[in-house]
Amino acid sequence: MAARWVVGIDGSDAAVDALRWAVAHGDQHGARITALGAFHVPAIMAVFTAKRGFGVDELGLEATAGHDVDTAIEAAGGSGVEASVVEGQPQHVLVDAAADADLLVLGRTGSGDLRLHLLGSVSRYCVTHSTVPVVVVPPGPPSGSVGSIVVGVDGSEPSLDALRWALDFADDSATVRAVAAIEVAPWVDLDLTRHVFGNEIDEEEQRIRASLDAVDPDGRAERSIVLNGPREALAEAQSGADLVVVGTRGRGLVAAGLIGSVSTWLLHEATVPVAVVPSR
Repeated sequence: MAARWVVGIDGSDAAVDALRWAVAHGDQHGARITALGAFHVPAIMAVFTAKRGFGVDELGLEATAGHDVDTAIEAAGGSGVEASVVEGQPQHVLVDAAADADLLVLGRTGSGDLRLHLLGSVSRYCVTHSTVPVVVVPPGPPSGSVGSIVVGVDGSEPSLDALRWALDFADDSATVRAVAAIEVAPWVDLDLTRHVFGNEIDEEEQRIRASLDAVDPDGRAERSIVLNGPREALAEAQSGADLVVVGTRGRGLVAAGLIGSVSTWLLHEATVPVAVVPSR
């Protein structure tokens, strides 16, 4: 069965970037792509119009959403992309539509404009509620195939799910690099840290390597264990990568359904697309 990817469209340039990314990589994965727009009548608008004795132009709202979808497909060069418009709040429509899909792709909205800032909440909701992986695409994503994937790992099962997904997503020519950060005492010199906490660091490295071996016994993924904070480690590792992958509810990643500091930084500041893989 062919893979199915859903791309959220809201009329923004960020949505067009997301669709461009999906179109550029969908063929490689045999994916059918659906560009999905949503429309709904805000409660305050419904109350306002009801008090004045006239209704909301729902057909107009639907037509506007449909126009946004058609415009994005044309701009992204997605001649084979399916267009779809559904009534409902965007975050709920996208999560529900992606429930039987393989991937949900969203554009990363900026915060300078109030409308875009509010739309950013849709991405946050999708990342924390989607049952399928979510890729958040920054402005001007890298072109070409995904040749280098960086995965943030910490030995937890959610981070190992991210590694499993990355290995499955990568083609035979792609490089997958598992990056684990051990943060002991960031204010102490590295050599001194090794000297003082050597046994603890060795035990943590052994734990992480054992967990990676269990998922990737053939060693397809490169392993990189660094003494650094996870944010700093991934910030450095993303240079030259085409995709960064993290899991949910990992240590310092997305914790208990809330976006943690590392994932928040990645989703808002990473220069490459970020995939957030839900725990199985």
